[in-house]
Amino acid sequence: MVAALRTAYRRWLARRMPGARQQRLNQRRIFILPTGYGLFFLAIAAALFLGGINYENNLIMALAFLMASLFMIAILHTFRNLSGLVLRAGQQSPGFAGGEGALEIVLHAGDRHAHTGLWLHYPGVPAEEVSVAPGEEKSLWLTVRLRRRGFNAPGRLRVESRYPLGLLRAWSVLDMAHSCLGWPRPVPSDVCPAGGGEERSGEHRARQRGSEDFQGLRGYQPGDSPRQVDWKAYAGGRGLFTKDFSDPQEGWLWLEWERMSGLDTETRLSRLAWWVLALEQRQQRYGLRLPEGELAPGSGADQQRQALDRLGRHGEPEQGG
Repeated sequence: MVAALRTAYRRWLARRMPGARQQRLNQRRIFILPTGYGLFFLAIAAALFLGGINYENNLIMALAFLMASLFMIAILHTFRNLSGLVLRAGQQSPGFAGGEGALEIVLHAGDRHAHTGLWLHYPGVPAEEVSVAPGEEKSLWLTVRLRRRGFNAPGRLRVESRYPLGLLRAWSVLDMAHSCLGWPRPVPSDVCPAGGGEERSGEHRARQRGSEDFQGLRGYQPGDSPRQVDWKAYAGGRGLFTKDFSDPQEGWLWLEWERMSGLDTETRLSRLAWWVLALEQRQQRYGLRLPEGELAPGSGADQQRQALDRLGRHGEPEQGG
């Protein structure tokens, strides 16, 4: 019975508030109910009203009406604190399966009023508080549970406010059409599933862009490391160039999918992930070969991130964000 009610509730939410990467809170998307403190406040007002009638005391009745009026005004201000807020799905910060990742939510307030004391969270993780001033755009990173390798749907985002008096709770549950990538959980392996650079096929050059031997200058391309930019030439007005280096092929290792025949997909990915971390810790240049393609040899945090991302996305449909 309970499971059927939950399923019906989810279907109703999907019809009323379908998924979208940008959503604006309005009357259709905001729910509001009294808090426990609000119900107690109403009970006190009702008791004062009955007492005022019983004892024919106008002062007590005036206090009861004042409390009721304050409650009605609080309804308007609590709803207004959420109304008009625009939320947009931003970037993602992957993590290992079984651990945690993070998703970025960008909040934008209109020019009319602020949104104060907002609490946001995904299911199963603590809420984060944020306030947005009029006309301000603010970014907030929220923790998500990564239950498996690949893209994890975090569930509906809960946005909640009890501003200004805590008498009422206004909230919304939004499907931000967002997902967070889970990397394979590293599993130690004694045998490195890698071959040296000398085993590269003949159509590849014997040297690869790297960081050891200076080869010359080339035109700057977006994404080039600032450390390799020839700033002296740029300061001299000769244009923006990047220093080109290469590494000898025998300095590479290729982590290869095909070297682990007989193992299931997840075990292969987990061992490859472990060796990516191990080789990075040793500052060893490495590349990655998977059935869907290869990652050129490199080292550093960016190389590690790209390798783990490829392992996490293996067999997954392509998604944005």
